[in-house]
Amino acid sequence: MTSPDSPSSPASSNGSKVFNRSLTLEDIVHYFVASKRSLNTQTVLWRANEIVTSARDFLEENAVLVARNTSIRNIIDVQTDSLAAVRTGIDVVESEVQTEFKSLLHSLDTAFAGLQSTLNVLRETPIESSLQPPDTPQKHLFDFIDSATVTNLKDSLTACIDRYNDARSLLNDSNDAFDTSLSTLHNAIASVPSSPASRSNHSPVPGLYHELEEHARENAGLFQSLVKHYDLCVTALKHTEGGSAAATEAVGDTPIPSGDELYAPPEPMSEEERQEMLAVLQNDSMQVEDAVLELHDRESEMSSLLSQVEAHIALLREQDTALANILRILSNLSADAKSYIAVSRSFYDSWTQDTREILLNGIDEWENQREFYERFDLAYAELLVEISARRRRHEKAKRKAEEAQKDLDKLYAEDEKAREQFALTQGDYLPLDIWPGLRDQPRRYEVRAISAEQAEDDEGREEDSRGRSVDASIPQLSRKVVERALARVERRM
Repeated sequence: MTSPDSPSSPASSNGSKVFNRSLTLEDIVHYFVASKRSLNTQTVLWRANEIVTSARDFLEENAVLVARNTSIRNIIDVQTDSLAAVRTGIDVVESEVQTEFKSLLHSLDTAFAGLQSTLNVLRETPIESSLQPPDTPQKHLFDFIDSATVTNLKDSLTACIDRYNDARSLLNDSNDAFDTSLSTLHNAIASVPSSPASRSNHSPVPGLYHELEEHARENAGLFQSLVKHYDLCVTALKHTEGGSAAATEAVGDTPIPSGDELYAPPEPMSEEERQEMLAVLQNDSMQVEDAVLELHDRESEMSSLLSQVEAHIALLREQDTALANILRILSNLSADAKSYIAVSRSFYDSWTQDTREILLNGIDEWENQREFYERFDLAYAELLVEISARRRRHEKAKRKAEEAQKDLDKLYAEDEKAREQFALTQGDYLPLDIWPGLRDQPRRYEVRAISAEQAEDDEGREEDSRGRSVDASIPQLSRKVVERALARVERRM
């Protein structure tokens, strides 16, 4: 509506007359009553003031909550990332250890399988009966090894693997507890009330408060216009004959604001000025109802905006409560994380200081034992070849000894015959005491086999009798046995 300072007001320098007909006293009184009634919208101003005051308090609380919630969210993000990094680190340690463990276990199984294959060969390789005392049970190469060494090492490795599995089971339980705690944390984070504003870190409250202030200012301006219009009605009544009495009669017992002015003497005014004033009054009266409606509409809009502010503050409060709960969860989880890390470190230390070293030593030991028993099997095959060779040398020596014995016997007979011939020819002429050995028989020489002990006992005997002994206890092996032994030796070479 037109204010007193507008171009169409009495204060305007234009002084235009904007009305269709001359106003009667009844019209002026009607405008006065409507104007007076419009002043009841003062309660709207009071409500607007209350709304703005409440909104200002909410604005302050909004600043505090947004700052605190943002700070806590940043703390939560950092702590959550740190815990996720710790959990990932534990997985990396477990994965690396498990990968190496599987590799060593495969190598250990391969080495053990090789040893078992060698032991199976020993189990299936019989000792030639000619090498054993008569009437003894059949023996195999396996009967001559210390199987307790294999069994003890296998038990030690099994115990080591069991310890590793126990440590890994403990780690798995710890990791499951860690994952459960992280899941609880993530669920709590996901359940924090959110809104587009909170996700973008821009609260709508400052903007809403600015709108409320604008509405309050507009309402104040509208009400000020209504007050000025009321004052203009009073002025018109005072410059109209019977106006004061008619106004009093129209409002009855209801007090009239600025009543003293209504009955105060009017200031001098020319007729032209009065007509201009009435024109403004008529124009403004047409806008009173719209102004009142606008005041109420703005009041309704302000209430709606305040509801939005209250709703967002309630959301921030819920976020604050939820974030505080997450901080408590983080505090507990951070404390528990120390034990989760300790279990992971214990698992890693157990691996590096116990399991890995024992498995590596076990692999080496299985390989050494396999190599030793393969060498044992090869040595037995070479033994059979050696026995056969010794037998050949024995037979050759025996033939040589028989031939030598024939030559010795022949020489003995020749010596004996020569001596007899000498005795017949010269015996009668030679006295017996000229040489005590004149009538002795020839010395007999024998080629015979002697043992090593006998050779030592015969150390004082003549050189030609030593070294003629032959080991007659060398067994006779079949050709097939020797051929098989030779084939095994050649395969291993």
